[in-house]
Amino acid sequence: MNRGWIAAAAAAVLLSSCAESAWRRQYDLGDRDLRRGRLAEAEVALSSAAARAAAFPPGDWRRAESLDALGDLRAAQGDDARAEALYRRALAIHERVDGRDAPATTQELAFLAEVCAAQGKKTEAEALLRRALAAAEKAPSRRYAEIAARLADLASLESASGHDDEAEAAYRRALTVTERALGPDAPLVAARLEDLALFEQARGHDAAAEPLYRRALDIRVRAHGAASPDVDEARDDLALFYEAEGKDADAETVYREILRADQRAYGMWSPRLAPALSHYAHLLRRMGRLSEAAAIEARARALRRPKPEKRPKKDRP
Repeated sequence: MNRGWIAAAAAAVLLSSCAESAWRRQYDLGDRDLRRGRLAEAEVALSSAAARAAAFPPGDWRRAESLDALGDLRAAQGDDARAEALYRRALAIHERVDGRDAPATTQELAFLAEVCAAQGKKTEAEALLRRALAAAEKAPSRRYAEIAARLADLASLESASGHDDEAEAAYRRALTVTERALGPDAPLVAARLEDLALFEQARGHDAAAEPLYRRALDIRVRAHGAASPDVDEARDDLALFYEAEGKDADAETVYREILRADQRAYGMWSPRLAPALSHYAHLLRRMGRLSEAAAIEARARALRRPKPEKRPKKDRP
């Protein structure tokens, strides 16, 4: 065997590994900064990742990932036109490498639809979402979550366009698809119920919205227990709904439920209680119970205040 060939192959593998490591480091840094809202830092790292990805073969998945991340950054910066161009380049790679109906391709279609809608290109956004939905529907048993997500995207687009009947049909179909695939008590069903509840509330159908919020809360309590971030958020949604309806007593009951559950789970002085305390105080102020509101606000501020670090005790001589 030719030793020169073996050495060359080993060197190529080593170079490839180093290139992958360098790309991954910059990509992960940029992704973390983007998720934390540090856009300037994210731009430096993601631009570096994209430059490194350009050295990979034309159809390499890392090229598409880098373009996606830069598209997310541009969208976060409010530059939807540049985000669109980046998503289109990533879409071309996915179509060529993964296929027109692959999940990676249809996810890219959804990203592209979102920035098109943000630019007022609603007809194009709808066409992209319907194409993604049609692709997912070719394998309904395996891609039910994707089908439901695209239906919810379409519903949101129809609602923004004032097409309430079409929006309701899409939201309800998304709920039905999820229930059939996972059962009526799955956490993802709660998410679909919350989408529909918010839509019904927005168009003034309060009698239809309330049971949807309550059923979503019940599902989350059964799935996660009485105290968890998901459950707190579901209870908060219900309390805000009651506030919007002027049902202040019902809203107060829900806020008290949040505080009771969280105090049992985390303790009286856990910082996790601060958001619920602040929301409750806001309600009390609106109800004219100012002294109670002030006391609760003071407690929330105390919980948010960082505790001083304990200094280690010095040994006595």
